[in-house]
Formats: sequence, C-alpha cells, structure tokens
Amino acid sequence: MKKHYPFLFLLAVYALIFAFLQTYSEYHFYFVEQNQLFQSSWPYVSEHLMQPGGAALVVSEFLVQFFLLPGAGAGITAALITAAGWLAYRIIRRVRPGVSLVVLCLLPALTLLFVHFDFNYIASGTVAFLMAEAAFCLVLGIKDVRWRFAAHATVIPALFLLAGPVFMLYTALALIAPLPSRKLELWGKVALAAGTLLIGILGVYFALYAEYRHVFLPDGYYHFSLKPHSVIYFSWISLSLIFALACFLGKRRADGKADRKKLNRYGIPLQIALLAFAGYFGVQAYSDKGSYMMKELGYYSRTGQWDKVLERCRGKLSNYLYMAYANLALTERGELGDRMFAFDQHGTQGLLIDWNRTASVSILLSDIYFAVNATALSQEMAFEAYTSAIGDGNPRMMKRLVQTNLINGSYAVAEKYISILENTLCYRAWAREQRRFLDNDAEVEGDALLGNKRRSLMPDASLAMIDGIEAELQGIASANPSDRAAIEYAGAIYLLGKDMDGFRELIDKYFATPVLPALPVAFQEAAIILSEKDPDYLRRFDISEAVASRFAQYKRQVVEGNRSANANALPSLLLRAYGDTYWYYFMFK
Repeated sequence: MKKHYPFLFLLAVYALIFAFLQTYSEYHFYFVEQNQLFQSSWPYVSEHLMQPGGAALVVSEFLVQFFLLPGAGAGITAALITAAGWLAYRIIRRVRPGVSLVVLCLLPALTLLFVHFDFNYIASGTVAFLMAEAAFCLVLGIKDVRWRFAAHATVIPALFLLAGPVFMLYTALALIAPLPSRKLELWGKVALAAGTLLIGILGVYFALYAEYRHVFLPDGYYHFSLKPHSVIYFSWISLSLIFALACFLGKRRADGKADRKKLNRYGIPLQIALLAFAGYFGVQAYSDKGSYMMKELGYYSRTGQWDKVLERCRGKLSNYLYMAYANLALTERGELGDRMFAFDQHGTQGLLIDWNRTASVSILLSDIYFAVNATALSQEMAFEAYTSAIGDGNPRMMKRLVQTNLINGSYAVAEKYISILENTLCYRAWAREQRRFLDNDAEVEGDALLGNKRRSLMPDASLAMIDGIEAELQGIASANPSDRAAIEYAGAIYLLGKDMDGFRELIDKYFATPVLPALPVAFQEAAIILSEKDPDYLRRFDISEAVASRFAQYKRQVVEGNRSANANALPSLLLRAYGDTYWYYFMFK
C-alpha cells in the first residue's frame, strides 16, 4: 500500500488545487482564454517555434485555448501546478533519497499558483518551468560526472531555444548542485555561468529580446510592455532554495532510522505549517479580487447572459465598468429607457466609459457601440482590443471584426478574418457558418442580427463622431427607426448628464415619430421635470397615469421632508421608495 502513497498524495493535491481554482477563479480562466488566438496551422506554429521559447509558447497556447470550456481552465492549470510540485520532489530525491522535504517541495508549485492569478502572466512561463525541472531531474540521474557536465552544457542553450528565460533557472540549479571533484566543480561551474551569460547577451544583441530582464528573468513570460509583480520570481527562488537545502542536508545525512524518523516527525509538521501560512497570505495578497467581477461580467456579456449581468449589478456599484455592463444588458434587452434607474447610476461614464487603450475597455466599448448599431465605432474598438491582446489576437474581437465587415459589405476583409478563425479548434464551426454571408447581400439583410445593423448604417458618408456621440446615435436611429436602442441611449446620455436642454430638444424632435413613438418610463419622468415651470408642455406627451401618480406622491414627500426638522435625512428616506426614478437621480446624485 505504501508504494501508492505518492500517487494518492499527488491526486489529493491536484483535487484540492482544482476545487480551489474552479470555485475561486472560474471566470478568470475564461478571461485569460481571450488573450490569445491560437491557430492549429503549421505556418502559425512554425513561426512561433523559430523564436526563443517558442516550444513552451506553442504548448501553452494550445492548452489555454481550451480554457473556453467550463472547468478546463482550472483542470489544466491544476495539472501544471501539481506537475511542478512532483518534479520538484523528484529533483530533491536525486540529491537526498531519504527526503524529509516532501511537503516543502510544493512551495514552488504554490508560488506558481499565485502568479496565475495575474492575467498579464503568460502560461508559457509555467510550461517552461516544467521543462527546466524535467531536464534537470534527468541530468541529475546521469552517474558519470563528465557526461553530466556535458549534458548541462547541452541543455542550457537548448532550453533557451525551446523554453526561453528559464534556462537561467536551470543554470542556477546546476551551479548549486555539488560535484565530486573540487577542480571540476570550480572550472565547470565558471564555464556554465559564462556560457549562460553569453547566451543572454547575444539574445539581446541580436534583438531576440528587448531587455536583459526579459532574457535572464521570468519577466519574459509577462506582458512585454508591463513590469511584473515580484511574485513572478518566487517559484524560481523557492525551487533554488529548496534544492540548496536538500544539497546541504544530503552532505549531513542522518544516522539510522531513528534520526530520519525524528526529522520527519518535527520537519513535516513544520513544512505543512509553513506551506499553509504561505498559501493563506499569498492568496490574500496576489489574487486578483479587484477585477474578478469585471471578468465575470465580461463572460456573461460574451455569452449573452444578460439576466445574470443585471443580477450581478444589483445594489450599489463602485465602478463605472460595472455600470456600463448593466446599461449594456438593459440595452440588449430593450429595457434601458424603462429600467435604467433601477440600477446604480453616476453620470455618463456609466454609459460610455473613457477609452484608456486597454483591451478590457476596448472590448466593452465595442460591445456597447455594437448594441446601439454604431458599427463603425464598434469596429474601431474591436480592432484596438484585438491588437492589444497579450497573444496573437482576441478571438471574440476577431468575430466582431467579421460581423462588422459583413454589415458594411466589406466581404474580402471579412473572408480574411474568417479564414483565420477557421484555423482554430474552438471557433472553426462559427467561422464556417459565416461563409454563407460572403458576397451575399440578401443573406446578410435577411439575418436578424446583421440585417438589422445594416439597416442602421447612415446612408450619407460622414465622419464618425464629428458632431458628438448624441448626434451620431440620433442619425443611426433615423436610419433604422424600428430599432430603439440608439435613440434610448442618446436620451440616457442626456439624462445621466442632467443636460435637460439637450434632452428637451431630443424629445421635441422625435416624439410621436417612427423613431420615438412613445416615451419610455425614464423619459416620462424627465418630461415631468421639464414641465414643472410649464404645465402645458406635458400635455403633448402620453404620460402614464402610474408615472403621474407616483410623481405626485414623490413631490408631496419632498415638500413635507424639507419642512421637517430632519431635512438632511431626506435622501435616505426617499431612497427605498423612489431610488429607481429619474427624479431621485436628478435631485440627489
């Protein structure tokens, strides 16, 4: 039974990591999958293999593409991390067979877990780490010292070519490992260190890497334009320290079973305590809690689960991104004009957030513009998001570029993007389905989604946004009066900005026309505010009896509250009953 203990232990570790990741970071993996566009074609793969670290990158991209599937991200990541712990254990066993560091060997794996919380980290760093561990473990098994040294000298440049900067970690382990000959140990390690340094210098000299930190440090497995957090170094450091400790203890072997049992009796509980301490504080410090809700909302948006977006956005919202997702969901459901103030609103940024050139914001803006039929703007933001991805493109935005070019009738461009998606495993079926629209105006115009958005294209050529987004939306609404998304979004911008003059011009121009045959609830509430000084103004609009009656009650409570001694508490007193009205927003937000 004892021979099965290591396997059962590894299985338990894998199950624990998988359960934790699936529960704690499910939507993180869906988000990470969108950071690359892996193509299963030889030209794509061969191009990557020609660059240093290309083999590790190809393997990681192949695996990450499956993060699209529920549970796959947690399962694959847990397998990689568990393998890192097992290989660390095998390395330690090479230098200290009677190992009492079995639990501590999980520390490099644990620190790899921490860095996976960062979506700017590239999974090729973990694949490369495994490659270095596996190679080092195999080389340590070579008995002949001279052949072992020759293997080190061969593996270091090979790792540079296949796995990238992790060759530096391998060199560090090789320098720590003891050799029986003092003379060979001295000059051999000097030669290994000099060779590693030369490889790195040549890598920068020939522009294979932009900076020395990218060639000598795990920075090379991070978004090239950003500097990583220090957690990215912990796996390299911890593996080196544990190996050094094992080498030191290997020279001071315990005498007899009693001494080994004593070491295990006190050492293993201490290791468990250390691992638990590091795990708890590492998760608290390095988990990406701040952006997790954004990742979740992004997934719901990508899959069209608008009810879940709205459910997640109930209550007080602390971020304009969340407000924008809520308003996007309302727009997609055709409920923006009626229900927008049932959700926390704080200005126009909750409708159109400022573009900051990041992929996440570009994706959200592309979705918003697509929802209101602003095809040109949606295409521009999709392209920005696609080029901002860490890997070679964003699959969701590639799909958006296909759609926008089909809407515009740019069939040759659409076909180019379709061909790229046909090289993928997970998006191939969708791409092939889009081929029926190529060079087929009738098919596009008959499609419920594409046809509606083509009808929203303004007939006259004009520069997008030249007169502002509100004018752009009004032009779109006039082109396709049957779709109310654009006109309601334009009105919502005026309302959230408290631009009552702009809103009045809007409803005066479009009310009782095909563009705006009736006022949605929020528009009716705003019209009542406009009529406070001009009661006759309200008569031209079809204000529902329920809205008029509710305003009368609201106004009475405001007047009574202002007369009371507790007037400062009026906003909180009115929030429960009228917090979902434009009147409350107009007065108190």
